[in-house]
Amino acid sequence: MKPQNNRPLRLLAAALAVCLLLPLTGCGKQEPEPQPATEVERLSKLCRVWGYVKYTHPAFLLGERDWDEELLTLIPQVRELETEQEVNALLHEWFMGLGEIDYGTNKPVKFWAEAAAEDRLVITDTAWTTDTEYLGEELAGDLGRLGEIPAIKRTKAPACSVTGGDVLYEFYQNETEPTGSCEDPAFRLLGLFRMWNAVEYYFPYLMLMDRDWESCLTEYIPPMLEGPDQWSYEQTLAACSAHLRDPHISIGGGELSSRVCGQYCLPAALTEAEGKLVVTDAAADGPLERGDVLVQINGVDIAAMAEERARYYACSREEAILRFLLTSSPFFSRPLSRTEDIDILALRDGKEISLSVKGETREEYMAQGWTALPQKSHRLLEGNIGLINPGVVPEDGAAAVMDQLRNTEGLIVDMRQYPDMAWSSLLPEYLIEETQPTVVLARPSMAVPGTYVKTEVWRGYSPGYTRGVYYYHRPVVLLTDKSTGSQGEFITTICAAGEGVVTIGENTLGADGDVYVLPLPGGLGFTLSSLGVYTVDGQLTQRVGLTPDIPVSRTVQGIKEGRDELMEAAVEYIQKQSIK
Repeated sequence: MKPQNNRPLRLLAAALAVCLLLPLTGCGKQEPEPQPATEVERLSKLCRVWGYVKYTHPAFLLGERDWDEELLTLIPQVRELETEQEVNALLHEWFMGLGEIDYGTNKPVKFWAEAAAEDRLVITDTAWTTDTEYLGEELAGDLGRLGEIPAIKRTKAPACSVTGGDVLYEFYQNETEPTGSCEDPAFRLLGLFRMWNAVEYYFPYLMLMDRDWESCLTEYIPPMLEGPDQWSYEQTLAACSAHLRDPHISIGGGELSSRVCGQYCLPAALTEAEGKLVVTDAAADGPLERGDVLVQINGVDIAAMAEERARYYACSREEAILRFLLTSSPFFSRPLSRTEDIDILALRDGKEISLSVKGETREEYMAQGWTALPQKSHRLLEGNIGLINPGVVPEDGAAAVMDQLRNTEGLIVDMRQYPDMAWSSLLPEYLIEETQPTVVLARPSMAVPGTYVKTEVWRGYSPGYTRGVYYYHRPVVLLTDKSTGSQGEFITTICAAGEGVVTIGENTLGADGDVYVLPLPGGLGFTLSSLGVYTVDGQLTQRVGLTPDIPVSRTVQGIKEGRDELMEAAVEYIQKQSIK
């Protein structure tokens, strides 16, 4: 008789014996071993969970709970914990304590619901909110219940709308100044976490950063914990925000400018040419001359000054740093010295010279008119060519200027100035023959934080729409350089759609979109864009700028001779078109 195979019975008996030796929990699923987590890891998780819930949970969107108070209560608790499981359990308990997920309506947000799939943009990755390995099963499961937000009244929300429509406006009017001191680590962390999450969910250019935004959070938590005062707090916020590489980004209201840039400006107008900082105008009785190339200020190389400022001020790209961070415009001044007595090492005709000048305060500098706009909105150049200074609008309006320039042989629009809104709204009506899509805006969705909807902006000549407008059918040149940014970049993008319009000069700054101010604890303000701007063919100009049709740059020699190579190239182009 063939012997029986008792191996399965022996295995079953062994398994039963093992179960008898286990604790009273029996053969059920064993709890995972507690995983230690560093303080930075614990606080980083708190920041992300709090921020996501802040912008999605009805308790906050309807103004029923104070999101700052909730965070300030959680920070010391999270710092006392040791493991991931403990943090997950605490955050889950907190989340459940916020109450039911009830918005009071199921009506969808029309702007998002009716958007075509190809017009929806997902900028922020929120897959982590349902990651059980990261959050644990309970917290991940309950966060997953926060889905698409319906069409609620957002007048009390952290990112709010006061219009009652589908588009967010007055973003951060409900962000308040909490009671506290910058000597308190929790107070400083509140500032960092508030800024970080605003960028995470309402900054349309997050994907253009040189590094991962989450890594910035973990890098700047330690300085916030260790910093002893207001300046260290402000310094940390600025250093973190500089990684966003958007010139609209800034930390204002504190000591940043005086600490990093100083209080005194050189008594001269400066620009960037050939990668150098060059004097374009100076007092007749002063030591500086037009065409001087600055090498050092108070013993510090210009390149080193630019590098230091780039640590705290966001700039689109390296080649724009000199123009954006070391020169001034009619709308801001960039001090270059902490002392009134300024020692300068410069190149004049290729030879090094040492100079000493008295610096000017911001007020004195602006009063001297070194960065003043042209006095007139327009003038006629030789050959019956009209020149428009869009930063200046006469009392009788931009339309009156266009009426006077109607019979010119061509137009030059100097977009190196920041254009007045009057020109921005009116100029495309004259330069684009038929109303058409000219630019695409990515607007933030109220239904899903971190998502946007693309919408076309139509502009152009529309008979009867604007009284007195005509189509200007002769050649038009837009002058651009690295000072053409924001509104200037936007209107250049639109007007460049005109058939007879060309751009001449340099790449623009690469900073387009609107600007909102997020109040931060400690009396500071953080500015950021919320609108993404694309060309009609779907290209982003952020960071790279608009590439001119005809590249031309200023030179040191040209500045010394009092020439403007961009203007000369524009005149030459129009003259050639007239001959044709």
